[in-house]
Amino acid sequence: MEFINNADLTMLTNLLIKTYANSQNKRFLLAITGVPGAGKSTLANLLMKNTNEVLQEEIAIVIPMDGYHYHNDILLEKDLLPLKGIPQTFDSQRFVMLIKEIASEKQEKIYCPSYDRRLHNPVERSIVIENKHKIIIVEGNYLLLDTYPWSELGDLFNESWFIETPLTTTKERLISRHVLTGRSVEEALSKINSTDAPNAELIIQTRQKATKVITVATIEEI
Repeated sequence: MEFINNADLTMLTNLLIKTYANSQNKRFLLAITGVPGAGKSTLANLLMKNTNEVLQEEIAIVIPMDGYHYHNDILLEKDLLPLKGIPQTFDSQRFVMLIKEIASEKQEKIYCPSYDRRLHNPVERSIVIENKHKIIIVEGNYLLLDTYPWSELGDLFNESWFIETPLTTTKERLISRHVLTGRSVEEALSKINSTDAPNAELIIQTRQKATKVITVATIEEI
């Protein structure tokens, strides 16, 4: 495990490009993980954009684990909607199958879902992985979890970055996120206590499996 402190976007972009070039893999899979509110999705998308700009080709693409949330209708049937975000609320088998398919360097187009925070549901076939995509940035909470089937993911990633963000900061971000979706501050705090905080404890236990533990210089930007 390597520790990188006060990293900025330029440093991380250059690190990703260099690591990809040194890997000699036709397709390079980077896992970005961390607790809820750590800034994973924003960082992943900035990395994709910067990498493509530096290399002047559309070589990088982001795959969000959140696209593999079960639809809210299914969560209602399972009586899991109030706990949305815990590992059991994801179609983990399907997600693992996707990562295996990507790692196999399959030549055909691969379709996968994104997650719409306005709809609070996945949007099927909204992301297309093509042959030109050689750097696959996968972001999500449970990429290094050691319970089945999540445990099958670890060996599929060429690199795994754990984004370390102070819990006080992640709590503030989560309150803002939940309020933006229509919850009151009290409801947001209840959601954090019932779901986000226990999830964070679980995810922190996976930190030791990461290739790199990274803190960023200006965490508010991600």
